Order: sequence, then C-alpha cells, then structure tokens
Amino acid sequence: MKIDLCRGSHSVGQYCYHAVFVVAYRREVFRDKRVLALVKAYLEAKAEEMGIAIEAMDFGPDHVHLFVGKAGRWSAYDLKQELKGFTARMMRKNHRRLFSHLLWGKKFWKRGDFCRTVGSVTADVVKFYVEHCQQKHWEIR
Repeated sequence: MKIDLCRGSHSVGQYCYHAVFVVAYRREVFRDKRVLALVKAYLEAKAEEMGIAIEAMDFGPDHVHLFVGKAGRWSAYDLKQELKGFTARMMRKNHRRLFSHLLWGKKFWKRGDFCRTVGSVTADVVKFYVEHCQQKHWEIR
C-alpha cells in the first residue's frame, strides 16, 4: 500500500490515524445492516468534505475502526470530533427509528474513543488489521 505524502505550504508528512469509535452503551447497532451502511456513508461524506481519505474502514457490532490518511490539516482530537459529531447528528436527525430501541437521548457514540497516529507500526499492518481482523466480533456469544 502506498500512502502519498501531504504537502502544505510549510510542511510535508504522512498524517495517518487509526481511530476506533464505540457506540454508546456498547449497543450492537451495526447488526442492522441499514445502520451500518448509513454510518459508513456519513463517515465517507464527512471525510470528503474535510479533505481526508478513509483508507480502510470496518465494523464490529458495536464499533467502527477507521484508518484515515491525508489528515495533515487535522489534529486527532478535531478529526474525531468532526466525524463523530456529524454522524451522530445525522443518524439521530434522520434515522432515529432504526436504533431508538437500543439508544436513547442524544447519544449515538460513546464519549471516549481510541486514536493512534500510525508510526509505531506500519500503515500496512494497521490497514490489514482494520480490513481483516474484525470477524471475531461477529461471532455469536
């Protein structure tokens, strides 16, 4: 996998993040394929608006893993706030009926999250993990 360098007026670099967003109360809303497809579409639309690239995305029943590249203009905090805030607003505003039996109030995402800049592991390792290692979460308990 080749990740292009981001070039700014005063900087050049590879700005990649591995982020995990968890659904509020760890509810398994992504078992509904409609919810999964909508959140995926909203994340992709917001990423395009922000000028970032979602290099890989995969879902567990109650969370999403993202591998984001070309994020040079965005801090990890701002990137997470933009993506989580937009998807939560759009899902609550337009599709609440799909998950209201699992989530209540204004919540969609859990308050906390995970984000790591890619550097201590290679981008290929993170991309492989995001694309291939989520199947374990779908096993029936």
